[in-house]
Amino acid sequence: MEETFLSPPNEYRPLALWTWMNGHIDTVKLGYELEEIKDKGLRGAIIWDIGSLINPDDMIPEGPAFLGPESLHYLSLALDKSHSLGLDLGISSASSWNSGGEWVATSDGSKSLLSSSESVEGPSKIRLAVQKPELPSGPAENCDKVTVVAIPQNPEKKYVPEEIILFSEMEQDGEAVEFTVPEGRWEILTFFSCNTMQPLVVPSPNSKGLIIDHLSRQATENHFDAFFSRLDQISTEEKQMKFIFLDSYEVWQMLDWTPGFLQEFENRYGYDPRPFLPLLHGFHHADSLIQVRFEADYRRMVSDLLIENHYAQTVEIADEKGMQTLTEAGHGGSPRVEPLKALGHSHIPMGEFWNRQRHWVTKEAASAAHIYGKEVVAAESLTGWNHWQHGPTDFKQLIDIAFCEGLNQIVFHTFSHNPEIAGKPGFVYHAGEHVNVNATWWEMAKPFMDYIARSSYLLRQGNFVADVLLYYGDDAPNLVPPKRLDPNYTPDMPGLFPDYFDDDTKCPHCGRTKPVHPGKLPGYEYDYINEEVIRTRLNTENGQLVLPEGQTYKLLVLPDRKDISLEVLKRLEQLISSGAVVVGRKPERATSLKGYPDCDDEVKEMADKIWGGIDGESVFSNTYGKGTVYWGKSAKEVLEELSITPDFEVKGIDNHDLHIDFVHRQTKKEDIYFVSNSSEKQEKINIKFRVDGNSVPEIWGPASGMVQRDIKFSKVTGGIQVELVLDPLASRFVVFRQTASKGKDTGISTDLQFGFTKGIGNETAGTMDISTQWSLGFNPDWGGPEVLQMEKLVSWTELEEEGAQFYSGTATYSRDFTVDDEMLSADTEAFVAFEAVQEMAQVVVNGNDCGIAWLPPYTVRITPFLKTGSNTITVRVCNAWNNRIVGDVRNSDKKPYTQTNAKVKFNQDSPLLPSGLMGKSEIIFIN
Repeated sequence: MEETFLSPPNEYRPLALWTWMNGHIDTVKLGYELEEIKDKGLRGAIIWDIGSLINPDDMIPEGPAFLGPESLHYLSLALDKSHSLGLDLGISSASSWNSGGEWVATSDGSKSLLSSSESVEGPSKIRLAVQKPELPSGPAENCDKVTVVAIPQNPEKKYVPEEIILFSEMEQDGEAVEFTVPEGRWEILTFFSCNTMQPLVVPSPNSKGLIIDHLSRQATENHFDAFFSRLDQISTEEKQMKFIFLDSYEVWQMLDWTPGFLQEFENRYGYDPRPFLPLLHGFHHADSLIQVRFEADYRRMVSDLLIENHYAQTVEIADEKGMQTLTEAGHGGSPRVEPLKALGHSHIPMGEFWNRQRHWVTKEAASAAHIYGKEVVAAESLTGWNHWQHGPTDFKQLIDIAFCEGLNQIVFHTFSHNPEIAGKPGFVYHAGEHVNVNATWWEMAKPFMDYIARSSYLLRQGNFVADVLLYYGDDAPNLVPPKRLDPNYTPDMPGLFPDYFDDDTKCPHCGRTKPVHPGKLPGYEYDYINEEVIRTRLNTENGQLVLPEGQTYKLLVLPDRKDISLEVLKRLEQLISSGAVVVGRKPERATSLKGYPDCDDEVKEMADKIWGGIDGESVFSNTYGKGTVYWGKSAKEVLEELSITPDFEVKGIDNHDLHIDFVHRQTKKEDIYFVSNSSEKQEKINIKFRVDGNSVPEIWGPASGMVQRDIKFSKVTGGIQVELVLDPLASRFVVFRQTASKGKDTGISTDLQFGFTKGIGNETAGTMDISTQWSLGFNPDWGGPEVLQMEKLVSWTELEEEGAQFYSGTATYSRDFTVDDEMLSADTEAFVAFEAVQEMAQVVVNGNDCGIAWLPPYTVRITPFLKTGSNTITVRVCNAWNNRIVGDVRNSDKKPYTQTNAKVKFNQDSPLLPSGLMGKSEIIFIN
């Protein structure tokens, strides 16, 4: 495990969404970019042919139609090159966010349930011409009549289904309805299944076509038949795409429909939906609960058809092709599905997390992976609109938070393909953090990629450890809220985002009420679970809830609502009887109209039996069989009553904001904790880990690859306590083994504080201040002065020279220093340390590369390269593109240095960002 940790294989390395903007390709740069992807330590790329949402003056040329002959030529080149490099290559299922293309027939396009209406008065016998319905864009075309109903008119538009008259097929023909009108005023509603004619969203300019009907198995099959009939022309068994990428579902918010919906609904729910269809078109049931239940049945039906006929069928198709699906099916975009089920029916569930935004849905993908037995949890990573303001240090903070949500496969959003004509920083998608070869820090990216790979490797070992399962009900759509958001995000746009960020009952991503709210669970982990997994995969063993892959939980929490799925309740009865612990209120009725009203009687009867005399106010628990059910106590109170202590306890600081976070994996031989400090200050803490008291801890550094075996720890009641000093934005793995590992510490730490935390008697032997007298050279090709002399280390933006203030790229610091012979004894280690670096710094001593400083406290080990007497240190520092772009915008009358389609996102007031080495710099000698 240690050898693999130090140098993880390809499968653990980050992927990237490789955007082919407007489909325009430079074949030379295509090959170069794949070589760089390999060189910097990425796993591969997912080709995403997409249109540009930012294209001033049409600066991005139009490329060929996606999967046309010329496009296939480019794809073939990419496939050949990636195969020769040992990279994994994937492809989006369309030139868009959703499946579709020019090959999609109108009959396979997305559909909606529309209606037209006309008022009549009886008694009379009339023949009504069928009126075509309206779409928001105008009269609907390509419509098929679904059914016709007559409803008694009243001002409240209320009715009961028994009052409705259903027209048989014999009473209808294609153009008219004959109707014997009873006494009174009636509204005749004619329902149609109509093609929405929604085109692909943001396709490359020559890639037209419709979005498919995702609820239709035939439409999905036809789409991929056409898709692979093209792609197979350039593929072989040995050389083919590894992934199919299904992006977030962003189909127009309309009443989803598909042929056969009525019959399939009746087959599944056991009742005719036609009398209830007016409830979807502005009418109201006299009993509001009946309406709520029908609408929920309709949405569940839409979700199940979409999952079964699109997501799950795509998995079947991918299996036949030897590929894997990466599926963003969560509650981002325009969700329709029960997300855990949708994500579970993919090879790799995929969430997303953004930079300086509220869009964080990684916990959802992680829960789906855990409960469906998937090893890999992916996320569209670092999406946002902060063009070229941040680098790997900022990115690591967010990645660590996402790791603690369960992520273990980074997919950068985005790595833009850039032809030679693009210039620098070049063409980019409208959102994303532009991780590509044009990034100023790209040449120094390898340590960042290695850090991600080492972390991802350990975060896929064994099973996720959690104590609590949260059942989120059977609603569709549904949601799993994130544990926390990007700590840098503030909702500073009044009116655009609701004011729900401090409301613990709301999802911080979307603002909807959390479907199940267990209360605070500090130090305990949890997964969300759905009906399908409860019914088909969850069992009870030795008082614990168990999944087939060995995942275990101590208790299950129900949503605080009076209704419950009857099928779930039946399974809970079996689980509790066998020894499970369940926390939740006593249900009173079913969620569905299936089997109504008998289903409600069955729910009441079973609830009375299981909950017994519990009222949630004076009686809080009941034993049922071998298990126990609680009502009126929080999950934390129940855990404490069961003597289940927290898995992770932080002592010595206030951690209410979760800036010290964790995730726990367990193998047969190890307990693996990932511990993160996402704050910008150092923390000295004691952490109690709930592990076997006979196990021995080691600290594994994912940034350095170093393994420390000789660390101080103490056995305490219920676990082991370890003292850690975590620098700003630092993270560590604490690995517990049943027996101490043999051998010495492995790897050489480039992190000064990492050495200090070993607790084996390190002492500072001396320091040498090198904060002054630096020579600083810029690249004049990017507007910088050739050489400056610096008396102190300040940001380039504070220098007098405008060329330095606006400079972006790499600049080189150098100076000499003298080392005495006694400072180079055999037991002395030397580090160079910088107070602040923006963004990354490569240190060279006497011509020898010592490594890259990119994380606080910005230290690099220089011991092997020092000599007695005069030494030379050179530091190559890169910043981000922001300042050079701002300089070009402010000097619009001069020839610009930069070229990009995203320059329109900058203005005269855009700020300059701190750059270079700043503050104190010193060489530290340690015994």
